Amino acid sequence: MVDQVPHFNVLFSSLSAKIALYDSVKNEIATISPGIVLLGADSDKSCIGSKKVQDFTTIPPIDELKKESLLHYCQKNRVRFIVPTRDGELPFWAEHQDFLISNQIGVMISSKSAIQICEDKYLFAKHLKKAPIPAIKTSLSSTSLSSEYDHFVAKERTGTASSTIGINLRQEDLLTHSQKLKRPIFQPQIKGREFSAETWIDKNNRCHGVILRWRTHVIKGESHNSITFKNTAWEKKLVATFNKIEGLKGHILAQVMVDQNEKLHLVEINPRLGGASPLALASGLHSVKWSILEFLKLSNQIPPEPIFKDGLQLIKKKGNVQIQ
Repeated sequence: MVDQVPHFNVLFSSLSAKIALYDSVKNEIATISPGIVLLGADSDKSCIGSKKVQDFTTIPPIDELKKESLLHYCQKNRVRFIVPTRDGELPFWAEHQDFLISNQIGVMISSKSAIQICEDKYLFAKHLKKAPIPAIKTSLSSTSLSSEYDHFVAKERTGTASSTIGINLRQEDLLTHSQKLKRPIFQPQIKGREFSAETWIDKNNRCHGVILRWRTHVIKGESHNSITFKNTAWEKKLVATFNKIEGLKGHILAQVMVDQNEKLHLVEINPRLGGASPLALASGLHSVKWSILEFLKLSNQIPPEPIFKDGLQLIKKKGNVQIQ
């Protein structure tokens, strides 16, 4: 526990069905003070999470929320810190974080420019093409991809809808699939193993450790079976790659492919918690706790070199999450 921490509420936005993540974050903040309560919030009052969490509150949809009404909502509900959990809402929180901070309300969020880079796959690839772990080559044209690859991927330039992604496509099939997309981008299909990397970046742009986990079973883009592992060389490359995007802050989640030649290819960076992040939190990456401590000006309580548990496994089955 941390001494002399005031009582207040933390808003966990876009709760939906993220029960395991909510419970993990609740356990995190409980180690700060019993006087901090985690509110699960969603615009859908009938969402699955509304029936599963102890403290649930409804919040207007992000696209209908003005900063003045947001401030009134936070003050009414004693909210002093916000944890966004969905890609689509990140630009909103980044846009209003200075306003919220000026009213003594913190947000675990990256800068607006960093989020713009991460959410635009073409801009992301251009920005990180020469990073220590380079982003996968990305094109706006289906005919300009290198002939050294046999199969390709077609997906939306922005967004996370896995149902529209075309994978293992031959060159001649790319144009046909792209007609199903609004703003298509094209990439070579990288064959190999995929892992996730999670870190926490403080306000001084310093990464506090990196958690690596193999994604051994993935459904619709979300990991249902993961196991943590160590690779110091990869961790150093990831830190150097994160540093290429100015303004990354808070919990950061990256996806990386390892090809048959052991070369690393950066798939994406998500500046938020993910569905399998309970494994990172359980391993010792106390990102939400550290973000709140930083907001409370208690950074001296944050370890510069945290010690992580290795070999932990997450198994998600029928909506239940086990970490062992």
